[in-house]
Amino acid sequence: MKIWTNSTLPFIALILFFTSLSCKKKENNLGLSTQPQEDELNVLISDTTKLISYIQTQDSIRTDELSGDNLFGSYVDPYFGKVEAALFTQLRIASAVDFTPASGNFNDIVIDSVRLYLTLNKAYGNLQPQNFEVYQLSSNLDLNAKYYSTTTIDSLAGNLVVSGQESIAPKPYTLGTVEGLPTQNAILSIPLDVNNFGWNILNQSGTDVLSGNDGTGKFVDWFKGLLIKTNTLNQSTNEGAILYTDLLSENSKIVLFYRDTVIKDTVAFDFNFNAKTARYNRFTKHYSGSYVGNELADSTLGQSQFFTQTMAGVKGKIFFPNIEEYVKDKKIIVNKAELILPTQYYISDAYLPATQLYITRTDSTGKEVFIDDFAENFGGKFDFDKNEYRFNITRYVNQIFSGKHKNKPLSIVANKSGITANRVVFNGQSSTFKDKPRLKLTFTKY
Repeated sequence: MKIWTNSTLPFIALILFFTSLSCKKKENNLGLSTQPQEDELNVLISDTTKLISYIQTQDSIRTDELSGDNLFGSYVDPYFGKVEAALFTQLRIASAVDFTPASGNFNDIVIDSVRLYLTLNKAYGNLQPQNFEVYQLSSNLDLNAKYYSTTTIDSLAGNLVVSGQESIAPKPYTLGTVEGLPTQNAILSIPLDVNNFGWNILNQSGTDVLSGNDGTGKFVDWFKGLLIKTNTLNQSTNEGAILYTDLLSENSKIVLFYRDTVIKDTVAFDFNFNAKTARYNRFTKHYSGSYVGNELADSTLGQSQFFTQTMAGVKGKIFFPNIEEYVKDKKIIVNKAELILPTQYYISDAYLPATQLYITRTDSTGKEVFIDDFAENFGGKFDFDKNEYRFNITRYVNQIFSGKHKNKPLSIVANKSGITANRVVFNGQSSTFKDKPRLKLTFTKY
């Protein structure tokens, strides 16, 4: 027979107290602490809803004068294939200029070099050398026009980059130099041809072309703009990068270095990009033969893995085919509906997932609109610790159950699609990876 002494009774009472607490699991963060005790018996949690996942191509997007970086360059993604960005932009002069030397004889002028400087903020991918090309546009850009990610403008023949110096390894995380002086930014310096660019402009001295930027016959009408792109053949998987440039930085410009051999003066003349500069990006994706291309042809592959991409690429699609079964012959209220999407991302991966994703639905007119949960605690930010995205879609699911919205596939899209190159690889429900996408429903039956 066990005898409890006075010294052991407080200890036993403490154990019984904590044991009683552990037997009562409440979803207090769902507001259940305000419900009567008997109602808690009707609160259920389910995360076994079937999900169908696949991808679709996105429509083109506007990319003119966006608030953020401009993109250019190319890389070969292990899932998406080759991805390219090209930059179309006007070029402006700071003020009227006449390059005629004091002697009046242009034989006294020597152009030492021409440099295109581009401020680099970062890169998406790896930093192998790329072959850079710069062309003069043959059609005008208009600051008031709309330009899209698929828009192209004709250019004149002839790469303006110095022949034999097209291959450059970008260094977006190393401080650079402009006009021989160190800067607080990374700089991509591209040498331009002194004849095709330099003398082409100097020969306009004394005409209206160099009398200013705006107006008939002036510089932006004569020099219609630039196409800046890469043309790197034989890029292998995981080679290359999309570069981010701040075109409006004071260090983004073309500098023409020339000297008067009579008076020995050396001059650096700037051609600028500024807020009045019309500019846009064109994006090109080569999905053929890639995993993404195969999934676009066979949507069932999306049950293993599916994708979302910026740059007007592909968007992920999610559908809950059996969700109405929850309200068949019963009444329920969804306290919380959380969509959890695990990803395939690792610390050493060069392809960072998008920082923020959104969910859209198709309305009765066929237009993509944000679900109503977007206005509240929506979520959708990438969790680096859990390697996943979580979305609060409680309102949307209740609207499905109430009949306000029809149950249709949802779209998973990234923010800043026109100014970032990020993409996401999601696990599907048939993935070989442990973490699967799921819809976690906490609901009350009544």
